[in-house]
Amino acid sequence: MDRVRETQTRTEIRRQGWSLSEFLNLLELRGQTWCMVELRGSAGFNLPGDDGVTFYGLAKGQVRIAGIGGSTLELQQGQVQIILSGEAHAVRTAPDSPTVVLNFLRHEQTVDEPPTFTIGSGALAARLICARLKVNWPGGLKRAAMPAAMLIGGDVHGGGINASRIETLQTFSKGPGATALLTRLASMLLALALRNHPQCPLLFRMSAANDPIAHSLQLLDADLAADWSVEKMARKVGMSRSSFAARFTAEAGQTPMELLTERRMRAAVDMLQQSSLKIAEISARVGYHSEAAFSRRFARFFGVPPGQMRSNEPGAVRPKGWQNFIAHGEARSTH
Repeated sequence: MDRVRETQTRTEIRRQGWSLSEFLNLLELRGQTWCMVELRGSAGFNLPGDDGVTFYGLAKGQVRIAGIGGSTLELQQGQVQIILSGEAHAVRTAPDSPTVVLNFLRHEQTVDEPPTFTIGSGALAARLICARLKVNWPGGLKRAAMPAAMLIGGDVHGGGINASRIETLQTFSKGPGATALLTRLASMLLALALRNHPQCPLLFRMSAANDPIAHSLQLLDADLAADWSVEKMARKVGMSRSSFAARFTAEAGQTPMELLTERRMRAAVDMLQQSSLKIAEISARVGYHSEAAFSRRFARFFGVPPGQMRSNEPGAVRPKGWQNFIAHGEARSTH
């Protein structure tokens, strides 16, 4: 009877949604498909879409990862990028670098110690620690609700792990049992990144399979550029406008449109920091038909215009504490 009651209790908890600790405890990366890749000169590789997680740790140089969320991510030495979306993508040392398919990762080959592959010729431009791993998502949470990619290192989601993570990865990559150790370390890095990502705790709390509010969040994240209204959100999840608005605000702590604005602003910052897209392109991707309207809202939200938020903008000025706004969700749009 006690076992039956315990099972029923856990089922009831699950219906209410996963807690962050429960989710992180059950999240599991599996596999032994790890390798080192040396890119020489102007070179790159590509991978088709997959239902797993792709992991890149950059030990030397810098690379561009194109195809994630329709944008290009820039990875600097010492950083780790974890691709959660399973999208096809290409890794290059330069925007126009030719690529070849990295069949080792594509076919998920199992090894005990990571082999090294050299692509291109000439001077060493980049050295990466790469993996393609399977992931077990706890029931009730859809991958579509997760961020497309998680950047760790020199950023707001690092969780306190500094550049020594790359040194640790390189140390673990040598000798018997290396790939098992690397997969465990990758799981820890992913858990830390998720724990510190602003959108994840809310999604975990509301991740019951049939929760209309969780479903609405998935819809928003899947298409931030859509012409959303409270009525349209409510209709998509089968609720009346008034009931949806009241329940959403009670569970999320923000109105639907406030949360949408915040998500759009955070997505815009990610693109400003991680890509070379023009501001007009970014504004369109986050749902603003007018670059001027986007810039006004961005400046109201963060206190500076979007151009000054670029990390590569000469003399860039950012508002005091802006990283905390991004990391902990303290920023709110004002009306």
